[in-house]
Amino acid sequence: MAGASDIDTSAAGQDATVRLVTLIMAAVVAFTFLFGFGNSLALGLRLGVPIFIAPLVAPAVDLSVVGLLLAIRHLALHGAQPELLRPARRLLIFSSTVTLALNIAESLIAQDYGKAAFDAVGPLLLIGWSEVGPGLLQAMRQPVADAQGRSAFTALAGPPPLGIEVLDPLAH
Repeated sequence: MAGASDIDTSAAGQDATVRLVTLIMAAVVAFTFLFGFGNSLALGLRLGVPIFIAPLVAPAVDLSVVGLLLAIRHLALHGAQPELLRPARRLLIFSSTVTLALNIAESLIAQDYGKAAFDAVGPLLLIGWSEVGPGLLQAMRQPVADAQGRSAFTALAGPPPLGIEVLDPLAH
């Protein structure tokens, strides 16, 4: 029964890791949301957008990103095929690109390229996480086994040094 306990402990650790990575993704989205709100509002006001409309643009775009990230995360964790995720991921990349444009436009108009580069960091991280996140979470949740029945993580690490036993939850 010690083997079953090892698998339960490994599964609990795996779940905690998936939750932590999800939390980190959520934090990146939240910080980008907050950061982008100010940049988008400044841009809207500079362009003459009415004060009651200017603060609505960034949240609409950012909520699209959040909704898509949550949906893609849910589908990826439940084994959705890449073909099913592709349209949502395209819209996510588009929404993230709009976030990037809204964040850097004010600085580019002012020809402050250093600030534009700084303002681009959050949205570029968002684009990166939107591209990597779903596949990463899916791989963390359902590691693939190689021909010898070892998990992909164990197979990539190579053979253990002599005298060290590696516990692989997929090996029976």
